[in-house]
Amino acid sequence: MTMTAQQLITGTTRTGVPIDLALAEVDDLPAAVEVLHRLAASRGGFGLLLACDASGQPREDISTLSSAALSAGMHWFASWGPDCERVHDIVDGDFEDRSYDQQDRALAAGQPVVDLPLIMTFWHDDEPLTEALHTFWWHAHPVDEQDDSGLRLVIMVSMPQAANEVRAAARDLPAR
Repeated sequence: MTMTAQQLITGTTRTGVPIDLALAEVDDLPAAVEVLHRLAASRGGFGLLLACDASGQPREDISTLSSAALSAGMHWFASWGPDCERVHDIVDGDFEDRSYDQQDRALAAGQPVVDLPLIMTFWHDDEPLTEALHTFWWHAHPVDEQDDSGLRLVIMVSMPQAANEVRAAARDLPAR
């Protein structure tokens, strides 16, 4: 597994939380799960932009990444690249399944049903990566009263040229 990670830019969220835009490059989706465990799991709420060619990716691998991100506290998700709408739909479906499972457990235990915090999800199938990154930097914040660690993580799966694009675009992002 090859993985590189670097901090690209820092700033402050609307609520005064220090924010970091980090880029991780990996070879495959299982390596992306490892990145989540290393960079996001201990921090709390975060935003994730996943850039990959998902057309050849098994649903199970996408769902494993989705479940790991949801468990780690993801509050905002976007996908970019070929077949990114399918990735978005899988993440949405995993979130809905998680929500229904939580409701079923609460009802079975005779406890009140509490909704999971809302997670914003987007796909960018007809936008340049630089636009998706700009949207991510400015809008990836929790919708509800959720924990926000300030981490905005961009994971690039086997897209070295696109990673270079992200690095260049991040230099042009104004500090928040």
